[in-house]
Amino acid sequence: MATFPRSAALSLAALALAPLCLAQTPVNFSVTASTSGRAPGNIYSVDLNNDGITDLVQDTEETPSGFSVSLGNGDGTFRAPVFYTLPSKTGPNPIATGDFNNDGKVDIAVAIAGTNQILVYLGNGNGTLQAPKTSTIALPSGYIFNLFSAAASDFNGDGKVDFVANAGNTSGSALFVIQGDGAGGFTTPHVVLADNAQQVVVGDFDGDGKADIATTTVTNDAGGFLASTTVHALYGNGAFGFTDTTPYINNNGSLFYVSSGDLNSDGMTDLFGTDGNSRVAVLYGSAGRTFSSYFLPLPVGSLNSNSGAFTPLLTMADYNGDGRMDIAAFNSVPNSGSTTTYNIAFFLATGSGNGQFTSQTIPLSTNTQLYTPTVSGLFSRHLTPDVALSTNSSATSSTLLTAVNRASSGYFGPCYYPSTGQGFNVCVPFYFNNANFTVDAAVNSYGKLRKIELWIDGKKISEQHHVWDQHGYFAYSGTLNPGAHKATLFAVDVDNRLQRYDTSFVSQGGPCTVPSSPGVNVCNPVNNGTTTSPVLIQAASNITGTLARMEVWIDGVKVYTETTSTSLGIQQALPAGKHQIGVYAVNTAGTKWLGLVNTTVQ
Repeated sequence: MATFPRSAALSLAALALAPLCLAQTPVNFSVTASTSGRAPGNIYSVDLNNDGITDLVQDTEETPSGFSVSLGNGDGTFRAPVFYTLPSKTGPNPIATGDFNNDGKVDIAVAIAGTNQILVYLGNGNGTLQAPKTSTIALPSGYIFNLFSAAASDFNGDGKVDFVANAGNTSGSALFVIQGDGAGGFTTPHVVLADNAQQVVVGDFDGDGKADIATTTVTNDAGGFLASTTVHALYGNGAFGFTDTTPYINNNGSLFYVSSGDLNSDGMTDLFGTDGNSRVAVLYGSAGRTFSSYFLPLPVGSLNSNSGAFTPLLTMADYNGDGRMDIAAFNSVPNSGSTTTYNIAFFLATGSGNGQFTSQTIPLSTNTQLYTPTVSGLFSRHLTPDVALSTNSSATSSTLLTAVNRASSGYFGPCYYPSTGQGFNVCVPFYFNNANFTVDAAVNSYGKLRKIELWIDGKKISEQHHVWDQHGYFAYSGTLNPGAHKATLFAVDVDNRLQRYDTSFVSQGGPCTVPSSPGVNVCNPVNNGTTTSPVLIQAASNITGTLARMEVWIDGVKVYTETTSTSLGIQQALPAGKHQIGVYAVNTAGTKWLGLVNTTVQ
């Protein structure tokens, strides 16, 4: 049975790009450090305390076996880790995160290597975990879970998150999907690949709304050395059945660590990884269940992980705000003598078509022996995605390094991400300017997001794919006929699990009358009238000079600013009772005009 060696560096020949080509919008990061726990094996990013700040989970291959939880402070640093000991004699053990009991809180599931048991640590929603709940899985006789990776998704569409991991014995192994019971336990195992699957990621490679799996298997030569790595794309049918395809075989005797994400934002998950030929391989998914392959030259050095890790080496997000997804990875560059320079390497999409990237590195200020792959997350409370990894120089001490995104330009979405681990922040809830309307939102999920949809009056209006891992945003402008409407935003994971945001609103057919002299006319709601929540507020202004902004104030609190038009319309939820609504128009010289109305919300 072929296995990865403990020191699994992808040792790539030193290669200098000629010359190193920077993207039009380079990335800008600063690196922070936090003390962590034992020597890391793998690293996982997830919001464990439901505050909208990404936290980190790390397992270890040292004794005692276990994993640590490091809660984010929101500035790129982390609190002291809390260690959870596992009943295993070896590690790292396969870990996956998800909401396994459907209570709206993140849980951690661990397949205990050398046994047929899965432990689920149910989350309390505050960063702490309950005592583990044990499921004993009816694997084939003699089969036990191996020291490879795991993943979680809903593979049969029943609303319950399932678990996928490798198990075997001395004569063979297989990849299993183990059915979740929706209460934090697991029941029936289903064989999905009768081979020694090692690394596992999930996605929806053909965009059919059913969760798929990508995994790698390895083959040794006659001397017992690694000969090839095969990438398998397993297309799910929504009932624990899978069709196996092999979109890529790496025959150069090196490992291929596969990552997944929608790199070209077309609603279909792509695969990417390093192929051992001084290249990054990018495989773009399609509805026809085929992949288009592209290969990128690496910067000087190698992209690697010396920690015995089995999670993806590469991570994905739009790091420079140009609307295109980029790739990041840990990068080591040998110097003359015995020293090494360590960086985070970024591959920035150029917009010239699929597979077109340029390179940039951000130096890390640490010397190290072991290090994890990189992960992306919202580690600094910003709109911008950050990158983190863990590194250490001893078995008992490690350091979390966060590259905090300091981008001063670029577009990272219209709204801040929610201050919760999952849910919507609809920062422009159906803003109206005449018959035109705009809706802007950002979403967090406990699963892997695939798309965000807008439906109005039972009809899908827009589908967008600005998603990276557990985060995404939506920005739409359109027109509507006058009258009452019902709208729903759906956030859809790769397994078709849904979050929804529902609202009702009224679209007015025309603008307010523009005052004949400088001033503001608030035509809705009617002054001293009654209305219902959400309240439609419409106004038009006549100003001298150049507009700086229009502002909406309700009961002395500013709730909205408009900088592009001298008329506006917004929907605002208000409690029952009397309210005063003021709309200011302000020109660039600072002159202000105010329109006031009083209304009673019934």
